[in-house]
Amino acid sequence: MGNPNTFTQASHLLQLADDKEMSLEQLQLLYNLGLLSDLFEAAATVDLSKVNRDELKRILGLDPSVFPVKMNGTETTDDIVASLRAGGFGYVNDYITQANFPLTATDGEDVGIEIIDPGCDFSEKDGLRYLAEANLERPTYQQALRFAQQHGRTTSSTKKPFVIFLHEAWRDPYRGRRFLCVDRGPSHRGLLLFYPGGFSSHCVLAGVRPRKQPSAA
Repeated sequence: MGNPNTFTQASHLLQLADDKEMSLEQLQLLYNLGLLSDLFEAAATVDLSKVNRDELKRILGLDPSVFPVKMNGTETTDDIVASLRAGGFGYVNDYITQANFPLTATDGEDVGIEIIDPGCDFSEKDGLRYLAEANLERPTYQQALRFAQQHGRTTSSTKKPFVIFLHEAWRDPYRGRRFLCVDRGPSHRGLLLFYPGGFSSHCVLAGVRPRKQPSAA
């Protein structure tokens, strides 16, 4: 009988490929170029925790601070929560449900979520100012949930694990104002609800890159 851990690991890889919407042709190209083989060999022989992922993304021609987010999914918030828990998220706040944070298949156009680091403790007001100074728009909770779905398993940071989304605050049953937060700590991934009383220097901000306006004819 096969090792159940092997099947679990394989399912995680398949889930990642599905999250990234990889085609069979793209997967075949990765295989043919030997890139997958190189990664598996490195995982077996090198301490990958010491690899600077941001530098690796730059080598690949990617901006490590910008994450493309597709908004036309058919999954509900409950579907996303179930997928995150099955995919290794140790904690998801029980208030994060389809009833409280409804998703539809028409929640807007695809966006680029950019993460910025204030480098200090900050308030909600400060955070919104930092987003404006970086020419970033305030995110929506829908964008936050899709970000968690599509990138929550792959973005990581030990020093800055908390990605704060300053969307229009959701009111909990006690009228408290709450914001979605993705905990991207490699050993404690989660989807949280933060109060706006103040955010520590371990937090970073998520903003939306403005869409380029078509040039006038």
